[in-house]
Parts: sequence; structure tokens; C-alpha cells
Amino acid sequence: MGLIGVNGSGKSSLLKAVLGIIPPSTGEVEIPESTLGVFDLNLFFHPDFSGFENLFMMNACHGKEDHELEAKMADIEEFSQIREYMHRPVREYSAGMRMRLGVAYVLLQEFDFLAIDEVLAVGDLAFQRKCVAYLRDMLKEGKSLLVASHNLDEIATLCDEILLLDRGIVLMRGPVEEVLEAYMRRSEEMGQTARALINHHGFTPAEPLSEQIRIQSVRFLNSEGMEVTHFHTGESISIEVTVVVQTGTVHNPLFRVEFFRNDNLLISATNNYRHEATFDLHCGEATVCIEIDSLNMLTGLYYVAVSIWPDEYTSLVTGEAYDVQDRRYEISVHSHRSQGAGICSLPGKVRLKMEEEP
Repeated sequence: MGLIGVNGSGKSSLLKAVLGIIPPSTGEVEIPESTLGVFDLNLFFHPDFSGFENLFMMNACHGKEDHELEAKMADIEEFSQIREYMHRPVREYSAGMRMRLGVAYVLLQEFDFLAIDEVLAVGDLAFQRKCVAYLRDMLKEGKSLLVASHNLDEIATLCDEILLLDRGIVLMRGPVEEVLEAYMRRSEEMGQTARALINHHGFTPAEPLSEQIRIQSVRFLNSEGMEVTHFHTGESISIEVTVVVQTGTVHNPLFRVEFFRNDNLLISATNNYRHEATFDLHCGEATVCIEIDSLNMLTGLYYVAVSIWPDEYTSLVTGEAYDVQDRRYEISVHSHRSQGAGICSLPGKVRLKMEEEP
């Protein structure tokens, strides 16, 4: 059985309750006499001891006799693939070598039930596959496994059944394919709506170029002209930027709008110069409308940055802006399954090509 869920969902706590490390709040737990539990392999290693000496210390911590380890030592050395380093201090090992030694010890023990928490994601890909293949052979021999992991490929390969947890609650229990699909869908929804910590990587001057023109407000209008922050993929959107010119006339300012996904990936940017729309703004209030015919971004939370620049050259080279509101606004986009997956929608169709077609 596999245990999956986001960090803090209760996977490790459940394993600890099963193994008797913490008492269950309700009910009882019965496990086979020959049970082995592993949470953190680093707990058993002392950096000044050799790999050989650390194995005996690990063996003692698991309550086993020295002769039991000696009988398996050759197999552990071969499985871990670090035979030539066994008598060198562990401080000289790489992190992968240290973990391979610990995993080799665990997998080559005698047990009926193994409970492990994220300890197989060690070493290179070849060693991980070697561990999974070995465990699969043990499961075929009748051994039992309870594993908590974020490695869904590992879970799918080893387990017949999965528990999906969230804050100590069992959200779902069932066959691997069904639960993994539900978890992936849930994780995708959480990732799409998570609010990121904004990092300002672009040109955001500490002081504006001048106080001559300032952004007063920004409004987002849907296809019906209503001010909203929720849109649908393919819908038109109008962004109204109201500014105030303090004195004189601002000649040919550049208005830029940038869309960032909630992980701060720049999705798209546009400005009035690209649409060959130039104009002068005179003293007083004015509203510039940026109209997007089809918002082709897919489901997610997006940040919008709005800025005003003297011209395109200044915005690209010197970073001297009149006013910058960097990712200050949020909009959410919802899409239909038929509009695809990823970042943007690519409208089109699918058909079967007829044999007579060239």
C-alpha cells in the first residue's frame, strides 16, 4: 500500500503510528513480529566511522546480532556498489553513496513487513530502479510493504492500493490508477491557484522618471463590459488604465501590459507601440484601453503588470519608467477540457484524413 499527499498530510505520522513510535489516538495496530521501519537513514551514520563500522552500528540499532550482519555483508557491499569505500570514513562519502549503503542494508534484511518513508529516492536512476526491482521480487514472495512517497512512479510500480491523505484525513482509498488520477487532478488545481511570493526581476526603478504622469487605476472588463477578475479561455478582455498627467503634455508614451503565471513565468506581454497606436496625453485624466480579442491562457491564476514608459527604447535599454505597477493585479482564468492543457489554448480541430486526400 502506498501513502500519498502533500507535505503535512499525515503520511509520516501514520507510518509512525503503525510502527508504534507514536500512539494512535483511536483504534489498535497489529503488525507482524518481523517488521522493519525506516524513516531517515542519516540517523544511523557517524561521519568519523567507516561504512563498515556504521553498518554494525545500524545493525545494533535495529536490535540484530553481529553475526546476522556478517552473513549478509558481502551481499550488502555488492548491492550498494561501494565496496572499495567500505573502510573509509563516511565523511568522505557523497550523499548518494551514504544513502546507497543504508538502503542496501535495509533491503537485504529478513522481514515480513517493511514500512518506509521516502528512502528509495536515492542515488542515480539506475540504482533506484535496482531497488524497486528488488522490492518487487520480495513482494512476489509474500512480503508486505507500506510506503510513503512523493515519487508517484515508484508508488505505481510497487503498490496495489493507495491511501490519499490530507491533514490526517483519508480522502480516497482504492486502486493505484484511480487514486493517482485523483491526486494529480487535485495537485494541478492547487498549483494553478497557489499565490507565489512575488520577486521583482524586471526594471522597477526606485524612483520614477518624473511625476508628470501616474497610473491612477486599472480595471479588467469581460466581453460584456463588466468589471471582473475571473475570465474564460478564449474570452475577450479589456484592460482600462486610467492615468493622470500632472503638467504639460506627455508625447507618445508606451503602455505595457504583462501577464505572469502564478510561478512568475512571463506568459505574454504587449504594448501600444506593437499595435501602432501612438498618442499624446495632455494635462488631466485619461484612460487607455488595451483590448485583447481572445484570452488564450488556460486555467490558472495570473499576475498582471502595468507600466508607462517614455518610449520603447527607454523601456528596453535604460529601464527608466514613468510608473510601474509590477504584478500588482490578479486575474483567474477557467477553461474547458477541450481547450487543452498547459499554458495556452491552440484552437483547432481533429479529423480523420480520407484516403483520397493528397
